[in-house]
Amino acid sequence: MKKDKFLLFFVISFCFSMAANFAHPVTPTLIVERSLDSSMFGVALAAMMFMYFLFSPFWGKLCAYIPTKRIMLIGAVGYAAGQLIFGSAYTEATVIGGRMFAGMFSSGAFTAIANYVINFTQDDLKERGRKLVILSTVQNVGGACGYFVGGMLGLISVKIAFMAQVLVLVCGGLCYLLFCEDDTGVKVKPEKTLSLRDVNPFSAFISARTFMTPLLALVFTITAVAAIGQNSYEQCFNYFIKDQYGMSSAYNGMFKAGIAALTLLLNSSVGIFLQKKTDINRTFLYILMLCTALIGSVLIYHGQIYFIAIYIIYSSVMVLRMPLLQAMSSAQATRETSNSVMGFYQSMNSLGGIFGALFAGLIYSKNPMYPFILAFIAFLISTLIGVIYRKLYLKNST
Repeated sequence: MKKDKFLLFFVISFCFSMAANFAHPVTPTLIVERSLDSSMFGVALAAMMFMYFLFSPFWGKLCAYIPTKRIMLIGAVGYAAGQLIFGSAYTEATVIGGRMFAGMFSSGAFTAIANYVINFTQDDLKERGRKLVILSTVQNVGGACGYFVGGMLGLISVKIAFMAQVLVLVCGGLCYLLFCEDDTGVKVKPEKTLSLRDVNPFSAFISARTFMTPLLALVFTITAVAAIGQNSYEQCFNYFIKDQYGMSSAYNGMFKAGIAALTLLLNSSVGIFLQKKTDINRTFLYILMLCTALIGSVLIYHGQIYFIAIYIIYSSVMVLRMPLLQAMSSAQATRETSNSVMGFYQSMNSLGGIFGALFAGLIYSKNPMYPFILAFIAFLISTLIGVIYRKLYLKNST
């Protein structure tokens, strides 16, 4: 693949990830201004994640049949339509409906984006790992910048933030289609044609038995459990600083700008080093342990400045986890199953997101610290599963 085309793909992905996060900092304001139930900040995301979980394997399977850049366009337009519904909602039912529609299509966009990188780096695992780190950096720095932009737009109005999101998402999808390469020639197309049965999202889960291994099952379990912690922490922090500290969406945006800078520094140094110089099947465990320790410290020290500082550090370290688990998943896939494996990976990430966001929303009203306790427990469990994975991996390697 031509280097300038990959560069353009990353530029588009940066803008797309920015747009995907325009609405997050203004969601608490939307809930408060429209007198919606406080649990909506978690329930709405859980609804989106449920559809993400359900449809990611289907989109992964579809990536084997049609160009991934076409799926990026379809996903982007559908995602934008769902966010348009969400931004116009004045009832809990409309909020949930809009988020579910967005989840159905955003799962397609992000699954296709990951598969695009994997399809063009099939024969070089080290290069694939490096490109996944770059993609993760681009997406997370873009997402953090998107929080900042969305927070500033939210000072004007919630509606402005949502309209900007819809516009940039659609433009991003069109740019993927027009400027990215067709990956048809570098992937193995299945012998049988896509049938109506394959369109059923549940059939994609059933087909997972064709590529599942004990090590892969453990990676997926770590991904899902860690995602519970990540989403419980992330969603509650955004609402916590609005509810407990009275901070506007602009503060949320500024925190994300700090995360963007630190993420760029860590991924361009530590992330690349781990992928190129270490066996990530062993070193990924240190990242999980560090995330667990950082969240645990928040349960001990409750100062406002410390609380915010740890969130910034944790969010940047947490980003290192994702490309490592993606690379560990794709390394155990064949050329024929790589698209399906990544679809399943995205689905497991969403499965954890469902429970993390939903439980966080439901237990927050009981005690604002409960979601952070849930996040700590989830990361602790994922670390313990990581210990089991590492032992099994070392046993299989000898």
